[in-house]
Amino acid sequence: MAERRTGLSIQAAWWRALGKIGTWIHDFPVPKPKVPQFSRRFTPSTVKGDGDGFVDLHFYVREDYSRRMEGERFPVIVNFHGGGFTLGTALDDGRWASFVLQEVRAVFVSVEYRLAPQHPFPAAVEDGLEALLYLANNQEGFGIDASQMILCGFSAGGNMTFSIPLKLHASLEALSTTGTSPIGPNLTPHNIPRLMGIVSFYPILDYSISRDEKRAASIRPEKTLPKFFTDLFDASYLPNDEDLRSHFVSPALASDELLNKALPDEIVLYLCEWDMLLAEGKSFAQRLKQLGKRVNCTIIEEEKHAFDKMPAFVLNPKVEIYYREACILLNRMLNTEPGRDDSVD
Repeated sequence: MAERRTGLSIQAAWWRALGKIGTWIHDFPVPKPKVPQFSRRFTPSTVKGDGDGFVDLHFYVREDYSRRMEGERFPVIVNFHGGGFTLGTALDDGRWASFVLQEVRAVFVSVEYRLAPQHPFPAAVEDGLEALLYLANNQEGFGIDASQMILCGFSAGGNMTFSIPLKLHASLEALSTTGTSPIGPNLTPHNIPRLMGIVSFYPILDYSISRDEKRAASIRPEKTLPKFFTDLFDASYLPNDEDLRSHFVSPALASDELLNKALPDEIVLYLCEWDMLLAEGKSFAQRLKQLGKRVNCTIIEEEKHAFDKMPAFVLNPKVEIYYREACILLNRMLNTEPGRDDSVD
């Protein structure tokens, strides 16, 4: 087992290094990705000792953030990057942050959660939840309103937009019955974030279905993520088969009752037609609609997984179309008018 984990770590390090080249190319087209104005770091309560890791939060803010009135707070949009829980960084979604800040009067926070294989399940979902609690505990200092919080994410990060609310609900249940929080002292009855909605791009939702099954059932199997990537991702984050059916990693396996209680009413899903995750995304969207959630599910035609992250010197025009549409839906969730900030590139 130790040798296998070492091998996975070497593979992950190799792809992370190559990924920097892809990111440079991805960042080349205009509009350029925004860079964060400031960052904060905290140590999760689940960290076992020195060197076990930390979580960075990267804050993207509008020009009017620095001019806010005393006591004024902005809604907060919390973002989780993709990469199979193994690759990627919180800076990967800088272009998405740029679009959001142009159109939505909010603070955008991207979470640098710990990655597998060094930090397998449930590290990512626990880090994500603790990020929400950290923001809620420090909302006055950051000028944000944790009662107006929206989660967004891509791929593995899209998974986290659903698994984190489920983890939050389970933690609150434990707190109410035992008086203690399973994730440490950060959760109290006084700092519970209120989730206004979810915007999830091409999420993985059910790990109980094998990748081979998903690939075979897809419209264009040759356009799906390569097997060497999915094998690396799944072996790194989920070394124990019994975890595959946990609803903290497979939210589609949560009961209707849990989904109804844990998830906010407003759900936005963007799925890709050539993605192996299309079928489970459509099924999940339909199920949430039947539960009474307000679901806006869009299938992006003739596009593969991570269509918006492909290294290219010219931006895919669909990126701007769907990012701007998502911003309209963000404003609708917050019940606010578009707050265009033309100072954002």
